[in-house]
Amino acid sequence: MKRIFLVLLGLLALFLGGRALYRASVAEETKIRWVLDDMCEGFAATRMNPVMAGLAPEYYDEALGADRELLKLGLAHLFFEQRGGEDRRFPYRIEWRSETGPRVDESGEEKSAEIELEIEFFRREGDDERSVWKAKVDGQLRKRDGEWRFVRTHTQTVEGRMIR
Repeated sequence: MKRIFLVLLGLLALFLGGRALYRASVAEETKIRWVLDDMCEGFAATRMNPVMAGLAPEYYDEALGADRELLKLGLAHLFFEQRGGEDRRFPYRIEWRSETGPRVDESGEEKSAEIELEIEFFRREGDDERSVWKAKVDGQLRKRDGEWRFVRTHTQTVEGRMIR
């Protein structure tokens, strides 16, 4: 029994070590894409931490006039108010696209990146869903403590209305 436990523990350590090595060796552009994916998945699951983890403490959206704290309050309100329907599911999800992908600059003391995104918010209504807001986002990111985070964005509505 003890031997089986040690083998399982060794396999777990091997898996976690391999995963850490893989994550450390991928391109910075891929790590930025993972941040965006985590933020979108966190939003759809009404989990605040993955969304906020992608934003630096000094985050600010220049067009909306929103800082990190205001965004956090708005998300909390949205997550609380929009859970409804028979299944109490959150009705929104986000998709993001980027024609060019992130452009990483490693020349300074701190790694930085810029990305041009199109984000699209969808609202589920029963078995259907419809697009409710499309926006163009120009983002600036910094890598600190091994993590990529948005420090500045500029958001412009392309179609629809921002969800509230």
